[in-house]
Amino acid sequence: MTERIALLGYGRFGRALSELLVEAGLRPRVFDPRQEAVPAELAVPTLADAVLGAEVVVLAMPVSAMRTVLEELHPHLTPAQTVLDVGSVKVRPVQVLASVLGRDIPWVGTHPLFGPASLARGDLPRRTVVCPNELHPDAVRRARALFERIGCEVTELSPDAHDALMARTHVLTFFLAHGLLKAEAGKDLPFAPPSFQPVARLEEYARLEVPHLFGVVQSENPYARDARVRLLDALTQLHLGCETVDSGAPATVPAPPGLTEVREHVDALDRELVQLLGRRARLIQQAARLKAEHGLPLPDPEREASLLEARRQWASELKLDTDATEDVFRAVLRFSRRAVPESP
Repeated sequence: MTERIALLGYGRFGRALSELLVEAGLRPRVFDPRQEAVPAELAVPTLADAVLGAEVVVLAMPVSAMRTVLEELHPHLTPAQTVLDVGSVKVRPVQVLASVLGRDIPWVGTHPLFGPASLARGDLPRRTVVCPNELHPDAVRRARALFERIGCEVTELSPDAHDALMARTHVLTFFLAHGLLKAEAGKDLPFAPPSFQPVARLEEYARLEVPHLFGVVQSENPYARDARVRLLDALTQLHLGCETVDSGAPATVPAPPGLTEVREHVDALDRELVQLLGRRARLIQQAARLKAEHGLPLPDPEREASLLEARRQWASELKLDTDATEDVFRAVLRFSRRAVPESP
């Protein structure tokens, strides 16, 4: 059982996690240069001191800081250690872990589905998601054992499946809550009906307890934008339905000159894209057969991280939105994976 833990980051969640570790009989070594509140008995002066001899290294920090910290850490890590993150999104952190640590250092993406507020309330069951990793299956087992030791039920989900699920929960929940806040829903009312109370509590939670999570789940989850667009489309349709007069549906607005021709060109181009997707799927099927013959992992997180980085560079050279381009190729990767038949 893991006994030596390095905890890098002592923000709200890092502090809560350290308390759980201590309660479970573990004493993490904590490094966070921006937090003076780290208890003296847990604090260490440098990253190198924190990870020296640690069996598990926990990254409790913003996704934006992970690459820099991992690159600084890499020379101090050994293949006997496991590095895991505890972020509320998983696609991008796993890409960073795969890109920096690759096959050299065992790593795994995780998401504890609890926080300081739920811990204070004593909410149970306490759940954690661990992402499977064919490059480092032992790292997955070690992460599972660690979270089970601190009282968690562990579920395994791929990074994409995790973020797609969180887009329908975290993303939309906080989006709605902050929208209600900006619309001043219920503000300064002398009373509110009982049906409004859950909404009020949600707004208060998003505003006071986890304001930092709003930006994280909206900007770092690759499924967030699509989820918001679907919600806004649904709300728009509801709004238009409320606006429709009893006499009939709103009049159809004719397309401006030239728009029909442009749409036809777009349709033709989309047909070419679908044909290209088919060709790519056949190549991926061929690659899968070759990998199966040689015992290589599919999918390969290290290869996918390198692929996405190259596509971002191509987009940059063409002055295209690099984040949007990456989102497109993540969708292409998901499409290609589905084209590969599962092993019997």
